[in-house]
Amino acid sequence: MIILYPTETLYALGVNALDAEQLRALFLLKGRDESQTASWQVRDMDDVHKYAGVSETAAKIAEKFLPGPLTLVLPAKDTTPAERVAPDGTIGIRISSDPIAHQLVCDFMEEHDAPLTCTSANIHGAPVFATPGEILQQFGKKASAVGKIVDDGPRKSLASTVVRVIGDEVTVLREGSIGEEEIIDCVKESQA
Repeated sequence: MIILYPTETLYALGVNALDAEQLRALFLLKGRDESQTASWQVRDMDDVHKYAGVSETAAKIAEKFLPGPLTLVLPAKDTTPAERVAPDGTIGIRISSDPIAHQLVCDFMEEHDAPLTCTSANIHGAPVFATPGEILQQFGKKASAVGKIVDDGPRKSLASTVVRVIGDEVTVLREGSIGEEEIIDCVKESQA
């Protein structure tokens, strides 16, 4: 089942991140290539450690900005299903500071023992709208694929900042709600 839910930035689409069939349905809805990956929402840093390798630098960034509008791209652990991992061996993980999203993820992970995807609620490459009504309208007939809608009013912020951290190497892949300078300053502080 595809879930449309709010985060602290925008609305997201969620399915079981480890379920190939659900991921196929999600990518079909978005018109996105199945070879791509979707970032995951988890409850806390314990969950992050379960699926990814967290360097000291990554831990410092997480400590400062998570929960919050940050997606950390980290090396996947060997125990993470290979078909859910990007070609470079990484996965993107978020911990939302939105209380509704956080509770949804906690309940979902309790029930399914798997992360919930956190991909933008739009057709791939199209604008991201602020309300579930506008989002569903964009999907047209495909909107019936969304099985659960968590409506908490408009969400219109910059997307999450995406930061790739491999060991001490930090790359800001997308600047969003958290500025690149803030990430760089955090890394400098952690290395001081």
